[in-house]
Order: sequence, then C-alpha cells, then structure tokens
Amino acid sequence: MVPDQDSMNVLIADDDLVSRTVLRKTLEKWGHDVLAAPDGDQAWAAFQQEAFPVVISDWMMPGLDGPELVRRIRHHNQNSYVYTILLTARSQKEDIVAGMEAGADDFVTKPFDAGELHARLRAGERILSLEHSLASRNRQLEAANNRMQHDLQAAAQIQKSLLPQRLPAVPGLNFAWAFRPCDELTGDILNVFRLDETHLALYVLDVSNHGVPAALLAVTLSRLLTPLMNQSHLLKEPCSTNGQGYRIVPPAEVGSQLNRRFPMDPANGQYFTLLYGVLDLTTREFSYIQAGHPGPVLREGATGRSAVLEGSGLPVGFLEDANYLEWRRSLAVNDRLYLYSDGVPEAFSPSGEQFGEARFLEAIKASASAPLKESLALIEKRLGEWCGTAGFRDDVSLLALEILESE
Repeated sequence: MVPDQDSMNVLIADDDLVSRTVLRKTLEKWGHDVLAAPDGDQAWAAFQQEAFPVVISDWMMPGLDGPELVRRIRHHNQNSYVYTILLTARSQKEDIVAGMEAGADDFVTKPFDAGELHARLRAGERILSLEHSLASRNRQLEAANNRMQHDLQAAAQIQKSLLPQRLPAVPGLNFAWAFRPCDELTGDILNVFRLDETHLALYVLDVSNHGVPAALLAVTLSRLLTPLMNQSHLLKEPCSTNGQGYRIVPPAEVGSQLNRRFPMDPANGQYFTLLYGVLDLTTREFSYIQAGHPGPVLREGATGRSAVLEGSGLPVGFLEDANYLEWRRSLAVNDRLYLYSDGVPEAFSPSGEQFGEARFLEAIKASASAPLKESLALIEKRLGEWCGTAGFRDDVSLLALEILESE
C-alpha cells in the first residue's frame, strides 16, 4: 500500500486512453487533483489557464510531444516552479539528455510502476516545497530591500539638505558649488557660511570609505561645523565669562579640536580629511588647514595662472597629538579659489587612468571665461566624459569663490 502524500494539482498528458486512465486513477487514489489531457496541445492550453505544480507527460504524442510541452512550460512566465516528469520507454543516454535539455526534472519508464512513480512525486514534492520556501524568503528579502532603499533615499535627501541651500550674500564675492555622489549616501560634505560680518568660513571634508558609516560621520561633522551650534564653541569661542564677545577660532585650532574629538576608529580605520579655511573680508586673506586633503587651487585673475596652493597635514584622527599648520594666501580681484575632494583628481577613465592634477588645472583654465557656476558645471562635465560609462568611483565635491570687481 503506497502511503498518502500531500494533495497537489497535477496535469497529465497522454494520447493512450488506457495509460492515461490508469495514471489518472492512480494519482486520484493518492489524493491528488488531476486534469487529464489526451495530447500535448490540449495540455498546453490547460496549463495556460490553471496553475499546475506538477506535470506528467508522455514523451511520444501526435502534435505537441512531451519534450516540447516541457520546453514551453519552462519558457512560460509563471510565478512558481513546475515539476515535470516524462513518461517514456526510451532509456538511451542521448534520449535522457535531450529530455533534460528540454527542462524535464525526472523520468518514469512506461508502463509505469506505482511505487516508482510515487517516489518520483515525493522527490518532486520536496523540491517544490524548497522552491516555495525559497520564493517566500526571496519575497521577504525583496520587501526588506525595498524598505532599505526607501530608507537610503530618505537619508540621502537629509544629507542633501545639509549642502548649501542658500549661498551667503557678500558684496564683492561670488560662490558656487557642485556635488556628485557615487552612491546614495556619501562621505563628502561641503559648506560656505558667514562667521560674522567680517569673516567667512569654507570647508570640504571627505570621510574614508562609503556607505552608511561614512555618511553618519559626515552628517555629524556637518552639524558640528556650523556657527548655529554655539554650544560647541568649535568655530566661535566666547571671550569672557559673562558671554559677551567672541573670537573666531583659527583653522589650526579647529583642526586640533576635531582631531581630539574624532580619533581614528581602530575597528574600521575610519577617519576623514578636511580643508577648512576662513576668509577675512576686510583684508581678503584666506587662512586654511589642509588635513590630509587636496590643496586648494587658486586661479589668478591678473595673470591667468592656476596652481595648487601649498599646504600639508595629516588626516583628522591619524595621530592623537597632531598639530596643524595654518597656511595663508591673500586674494585679489578676479581671483578664483577652488576647494575640492580627491574624487576630482582621482577620477578614473575606463582604462584605469586617473584624471590627475594637470588635467584638473587645464579644466579650470578652459572654463575660466564662463561664470563661476557654469565653470563648475563644465569641469563636472569634463570629469563625466573622462569617466565614461563606468561612472564615478568616488564622490566629487567642488566649492569655489570669486573676488569680484568693486562697484
């Protein structure tokens, strides 16, 4: 006596009435719901109208034979897997290979043995159960992935809101920025803002690695490097005990404070590079630190020369007691100053060649006649053309200021 098994919806196709009837009755005795078709064409029509997890087909039939029926089933866009068995008197290796290439899962010799057929169905039931479990897990993973994508997009919008939404209105100065993240979340951040009536702060920072950890640190630093958070005293420090008056914290001290607050994480090696500077609006002197970051580029309005300004320093967090040298440069009318992340010179072509400092200086020269904002767009376009279809491998940040003619 063959034991009962879980009921399944089974489609059978056999042009021999006796064989078809015996097979149907056997399957129904085991508790299965059976639809019996007299040929492959009718079986195929039935399959397109109803879900059958199991199909048992004779090999040789007029019209649509068994292998072709299986082949069509495999190419049909169904939501779940279909276990197929071919009934055949063939036993040659090349016949078995042909059936498997058509997509058959198993074979039963005709005339079939009930015990053998039951064992084959048991095997099919286990496979279908695994397929169902896998499909369920895939649906769960897809739902989780959709939630993660939604969260990443929301986080990216929050991060984007930290970029300059309104550039400071300073007579005699013009500002522009460009930002191209390589992923949803980025480790780059930039900003330009007034510290007071006579001082302006600019920075570009780049957290090592990518993804959520880098983005979280970038957001933290962005909130810290803002004059609105007076309680931090990082950029503006009270001068007296009664809270009256303040001093602008020099860039070197800002770097040292950040270095103490954010030591490199030994677990993941996370750190960040920073170019932070203060522009004195009365003297046009730009004081800055270069903490492991690419040096600023000055485009001189008078001579048309472009050059990377001198500077050096370790990334923030590399060394516990690191001190940062402060560099200074006076700016003149029509000068343009460019701050940027290493994603600019280190942009790769499809062949693996870096964009490099020389090409960056050439791009600045080629865009010098355009308004400042358009010049950054031209530089960004040139970078995109250099990277080609491979796209950017790293985040690209550009922040520029221009000294205008006095009215």
